[in-house]
Amino acid sequence: MAPISPEHLHQRRFDPIKPIVRYLRLHCSTPTACPVPGRDGILAVAAIKESAGLARLLLVDMSPWGRNDGASVTNAALTLIEAAHRRLIRGFGIPLSDTMCVELDGSGHFDLLVDMGDGAGIRHRPLIAGERALPARTREAFLWWAGDVGRQMLRTVDAVREGAWAGAEG
Repeated sequence: MAPISPEHLHQRRFDPIKPIVRYLRLHCSTPTACPVPGRDGILAVAAIKESAGLARLLLVDMSPWGRNDGASVTNAALTLIEAAHRRLIRGFGIPLSDTMCVELDGSGHFDLLVDMGDGAGIRHRPLIAGERALPARTREAFLWWAGDVGRQMLRTVDAVREGAWAGAEG
């Protein structure tokens, strides 16, 4: 992944054209295992803005719903990011470097997943709401960061969590 400077993390905003929202369930039996699609474990939700060449990716640990017996996003971040990008976003011609990634962990906290380009790999950084006085790592901070597309992404998460049909997977 290309390095992203912290001051630019919150500057990428989508234009008003409606994005494409897709999702996929992925399962990693261990942090280094190849993710298996179509099996509970991690829910990947992507919002693709093809006209802008940008995407957002939300990786949700399904453990709180009793639906993950494998690795968490925290332990398998790079493997999961690459697999989710390959299956949900890359076909639109959007490189991984133009995909902003966020984790919703098992305790309900939102963290940015970033590669600072220092050789240390993927790091978890608290998702903050920038100029607004919202608590970091909260649903409200995510909605500030992702805007209206974040609402669509979270509706998909809620539908899958509740066992409702959230559209075609993949």
